[in-house]
Amino acid sequence: MERERDRLELADVYDGDLSFPGPHADRPYVIANFVQTIDGVVSFGIPGKSGRGEISGGSAEDRFVMGLLRSMADAVLVGSGTLHGDPGHVRTPEFIYPEARQLYAELRRKSGKPLLPLNVILTASGRIDFDEPTFHTEGLQPIIITTEEGMERLEHDHGNAASHVIVRSTGESDAAPPVSVLRILGEEFGVRLLLHEGGPTVFGGFLRAGAIDELFLTLAPQIAGRSASAPRPSIAGEAVFVPASAPWLTLQSLKRGSEHLLIRYTAQRSDVA
Repeated sequence: MERERDRLELADVYDGDLSFPGPHADRPYVIANFVQTIDGVVSFGIPGKSGRGEISGGSAEDRFVMGLLRSMADAVLVGSGTLHGDPGHVRTPEFIYPEARQLYAELRRKSGKPLLPLNVILTASGRIDFDEPTFHTEGLQPIIITTEEGMERLEHDHGNAASHVIVRSTGESDAAPPVSVLRILGEEFGVRLLLHEGGPTVFGGFLRAGAIDELFLTLAPQIAGRSASAPRPSIAGEAVFVPASAPWLTLQSLKRGSEHLLIRYTAQRSDVA
């Protein structure tokens, strides 16, 4: 009865149910969260103006959902480009929407999760700025997943300076395949629900691998435009599909937050445990 009551309380705040299946037999259940303009731009690609806030306009509803998803996930994953492209951002629930700090903490407590989700950084090169607060936030465990070359660079460039950071290699030489990343997170760190926050290049790779189960997409009422000299990425980054292989999603819910649309899609999925 307690779990049913908790879900009803959350439904009141979220304006609807928010729950997820268990993990797949061979990997965590993966949800993603993005915001884009009407014309499909997820970043202006301008130094100092390339973060989520410029696209969302600082929407409170978008930030609330972002914090809510973080509060329900075991781990939040981003690529190193996103880490460095939005400097100072810490991927915790209360960082993005401090007004709901207590709600987020209570949700994690009731689900038996640690206060903060793991923060997972993907990097093929091993080039990481360890001055980022992600690596210096009390109670936050950062994990870097990289390649063999990236592991060597991290050891050479940083040595014991990053001893508090967990580093794992996928064993690959030039990329960190999603299947290997998810295997490490599931088997070594017990991640059952993973929140993917991009960027587009990393997300596109997960799409190609069929490793995205749900997408929470905020549509901002803004048009950014793009050109050959300012291409500006879409949600899929550099991933290109043909009609026969292009991913199709099923609309699960649609909410309005002021002038923004908050959309939840579900991808066709295999059996989950």
